[in-house]
Formats: sequence, C-alpha cells, structure tokens
Amino acid sequence: MDKNRKSQFAPAQREDFSTIRSQKKLLADYLGSVGKLYDAISEMIFIVNRERQVVFFNSAVPSVLGLDDPEEIYGLRPGEALDCVYADENPGGCGTSVYCSQCGVVDAILSSLDNKPGLRECRVLKKNNLEALVFLVRTTPFKIKGQLFSIIAITDISHEKKREALEHIFFHDIMNTVSSVNLFAEIINSNNESLKDNEKWKNLLAGFRQIMDMLRSQVEWMAAEKNELEPKMENVDVGSILEEVVQTLNNRFINHKILVKKSKKSFSLDTDPSLLRRVLENMILNALEASRHEETVTVSCQAAGGHAEFCVHNSCYMPKELQLQLFQRSFSTKGSGRGLGTYSMKLISERYLNGTISFSSSPGKGTTFVARYPLVSD
Repeated sequence: MDKNRKSQFAPAQREDFSTIRSQKKLLADYLGSVGKLYDAISEMIFIVNRERQVVFFNSAVPSVLGLDDPEEIYGLRPGEALDCVYADENPGGCGTSVYCSQCGVVDAILSSLDNKPGLRECRVLKKNNLEALVFLVRTTPFKIKGQLFSIIAITDISHEKKREALEHIFFHDIMNTVSSVNLFAEIINSNNESLKDNEKWKNLLAGFRQIMDMLRSQVEWMAAEKNELEPKMENVDVGSILEEVVQTLNNRFINHKILVKKSKKSFSLDTDPSLLRRVLENMILNALEASRHEETVTVSCQAAGGHAEFCVHNSCYMPKELQLQLFQRSFSTKGSGRGLGTYSMKLISERYLNGTISFSSSPGKGTTFVARYPLVSD
C-alpha cells in the first residue's frame, strides 16, 4: 500500500495488485451467477474497494469505454477508467487533485464508503479528445466478510443535459427576437392608420402572435413534462375561452369548417386559461388534421354533472390499433416527429387542471374527444 502520495482531496493510498486480485476473487465467489445479472444492465456498474479501486465491473463498462483488454480496468479508479482529464493532475491519481473536490463521482463514492448511499451529477472532460460528458452517479455501500465496498451505477445523461441547454438558449433567444419584432410591428400599426385595414398587414401581425403563442406553448409543455409547471388559476368564462381558441384556428385553417355549439347558459371555470387553451387547441387541431377540407369539425361545451364538458367531433373513424396507442408519448398517425398532441392533452388535463380526457370512435359515427373539468362551486 502506497502511503507516500500527497492528496488535495480524497485519500491517495492504493492497495497493491495482489490485494486487488484477492478482492476480485472474493466478489466473484460471493456474487456467483448473480453477477451475470449486472451484464443485463445497460448502465455502467463498478464495484470499488475502500481505496476507490475497481474490483468488479459489468460488461457495459468495456463496451462503452471501447477497451480491447477489459482486465486493465482492475485496480483503476473510476476517473482513470473514464479517461478524465484530471485523473493524472496529481501523482495520487483520480480523486486527489483540487479539481476532484468538485467531482460528483468522488463525492458519491466517499459518501458510500461512509455507509451512506450517494446520488450526484458529475461532469467529465475526457483526456484524449476533450469530449464533455455528464453522468448521474448512484452509489451504494456493500459489505462482504467485513470488507466495505461501494457499488457505483453510472448513467450517461450528456445528451439530455445538452438538449436542455440548447432548448433554453433557443427558446430564450428566439422568444426575445420575435417579441422585439412584434413590438415594432405593433408600434408601426398604432401610428399608421392606413395599415389598420390592410389584410396583408393584419396577417403579418397575426403571424407574429401565432409564433409567440407556439413558443410559449412549447415552453409550457416542456415544463409540464418535467413536472415543473405551476398553473396560474383564475375564474374564466367557458364560452369566451372556447371562442378565442376557435377564432385562432379558423385563421390558420381557412379551408376547414369548425361548427361551434355553445351552451345556452353561460358558466365559469376555475382554471389556468393558458393551459386550458392548449388542451382545447390540441383537441380541435387533432380533429382538423384528421378531416378532409369539406368535412365539418363540431365543437361544443356544456355544464354536466358538476363539470364543464368540452366535446370535439370529426367524422373519421380511428382504427382499433390506433386507439390502443393514442395517449402514448410520441405515437402519431401523422408520421415520425409528431405525437405530443394527445399525450399533452392528457398530461396537462389530468396532472394540472384536475380534469380528464377521454374519446370514443366507431365506424359511421366518427371520433369524439371529451375534456371534463370541475365547475366553480356556488
């Protein structure tokens, strides 16, 4: 055991290779055929000793790391196996440099070796090509015959983190740009009487508003899926909000016909009006896209059984095999890259608006979607 190496964070000493071989055999004997179960896991799994050296790993490790000789992993520390740019920063190796004090892997392992499970995010910059990776690291203490080990499960979340960052930058910058252009257009419109009745100018302003609405919708949707959305509830008139949605879609689908059947009696609803608009818009949009130009989409709302009930009907029958998959995320009858509409309707209604979404479809009668939300109690 080398005790002469200095460390700026975690202990630097290591076990000699004869001890590593002994611990490797101990784990192999103890785990037996159960160890093969780890090979069925797509995550990288390491087991390290008290000195944070690898004494077991699953088949995903050499596969992900692209190693020709998996045996060379034994005795390394995780950062060394992952080719971290800071693993050689200090003579003591992985975990011993000042940079390692901010490493989620080392921190999670040290927690585990203190008999406390760890869960951390970790950023790794690879030595050879400076590839930036982000991992979610879960560690669990594990004792065999008085010896303490740490089981490390590593999930690569690099693509997820990269996507989140790009989405934030994209929506932030695009929203600011569109908002600025829309503001200038509104100023020009308010100062020029001749433009107010110009159809082309009206269409331009409507286009800007539609783009802004679509961007806001996407931001809301992403927050909803992450369970980070906070509804802003207020009292709204049901008929008015339905009219707004239908008018917006009428402007976009000028070759389609939307027939609105409003309740004779007005009633209100405690809801987030923005989220309710998203649901109703998706319901009607889904019906419009399933219909031919000459067909009518019928939209109605009524108070029934203490609920506001919105119905959207089109004359097309949906085959049974499509019905069974309808609310699955990314499933769509309209090709790849689609399929969030019906899923988002259900997610927003049932998670955030205390409502329900259902549908029925049969030959000869077509397809009807129904959204139900509790009414304001007197």
